[in-house]
Amino acid sequence: MRINLLFISIILIVLIGECITHEYIDKDQAELWSNNFRIISWILMGIWFYQLQKGIFEFRQWLFLFSIVLPVAVSLISFLLPEPIAIIVNICINTFIFLIWIYYFHAMGAKISFRDSDNNFQKIIPAFLIFPLSFYFFSLYEALSGVYSIIVFIYTVIFSYTGILSVFLPVGDERRLYIILGFSLLVVANILNAYHTFLERLFWAYPVVRAITVASKCMFIYGIADFRVKKI
Repeated sequence: MRINLLFISIILIVLIGECITHEYIDKDQAELWSNNFRIISWILMGIWFYQLQKGIFEFRQWLFLFSIVLPVAVSLISFLLPEPIAIIVNICINTFIFLIWIYYFHAMGAKISFRDSDNNFQKIIPAFLIFPLSFYFFSLYEALSGVYSIIVFIYTVIFSYTGILSVFLPVGDERRLYIILGFSLLVVANILNAYHTFLERLFWAYPVVRAITVASKCMFIYGIADFRVKKI
């Protein structure tokens, strides 16, 4: 419990520093410093995941650890490339991250069931499938053109499938609750970020989206980190 509080506290401090530097320092330096803080937060999450696994690591855990720190590349690309190209690369990298999660969830034993005893499929369809796809078709589709409409649609489908699959992870109720809450927050973060990127700039978007994203990833790490991957 102490290690969880320690890492969450440090990650929170880093997040506060990131938001402050992005909003309140010189504009030319804001992106640089906020990127530095983002990189630190992802590295801290990777270390936290590693610590929670208690040194028991197989290929699948290493792959998931890689997906946790891969957003470091997103931060560097966002800083180095022109915005139109950075957006495309960002979406592609995040799609790859969710493909890793799908592989990892399957390796843990997740299997979608349409008639499980808890009616999980019926409960999570609105949050993890209907909401993202509805937002894409009714809000984003007309605003997107060319390659953007294709890659965003592919991302939305893979993202939705990842969320549905995560509900069927064979973990305890407490862990599953954190996983579901984490992905629910990720749905909100993705919708806000897409609205800010493609539809209308929101002056408050950065700190809100970043806070929700960091909170969701922390819930995910806690929810799955102590679970032993089954042998297949």
